[in-house]
Amino acid sequence: MAGILIIGDQEKVRKSLVIAFKKQGYEVCELDWESAKQVYSDKHDLVIADLEGKEQIGVEVLKAIKLSNRNVEIVAILPRNLIGTGEMYSYEVYDCIHKPFLLTDLVNMSEKALEKKKLADKVQNLEQIMSGNKVVS
Repeated sequence: MAGILIIGDQEKVRKSLVIAFKKQGYEVCELDWESAKQVYSDKHDLVIADLEGKEQIGVEVLKAIKLSNRNVEIVAILPRNLIGTGEMYSYEVYDCIHKPFLLTDLVNMSEKALEKKKLADKVQNLEQIMSGNKVVS
């Protein structure tokens, strides 16, 4: 089962997203931005990052996450008035969604991001097998 990490400083938003994704069958955990700076691990397949009010620190944390795990997918939740969302894609964010949003839109976007990750993992496995760096049992 895919692991999802939800990062944001609005506890109510984090908790409601945790509930929604757990209902979909995902393993989910959540952190505020300060904690995410210190304890991110690469066990997650998807990071959902609520950047409202934390654009600067959020971008730095997202860069660090991508450096530690190139295959993790990131979906950014952006405040309604944030301009320049194209910059997010330069940090290898899978996609962005603006507040307010429909939960079903975020779930669908997240499922597509997880499918992309699954395919990337398969390609990486095949490349390792083809290069002789992985033993097939």
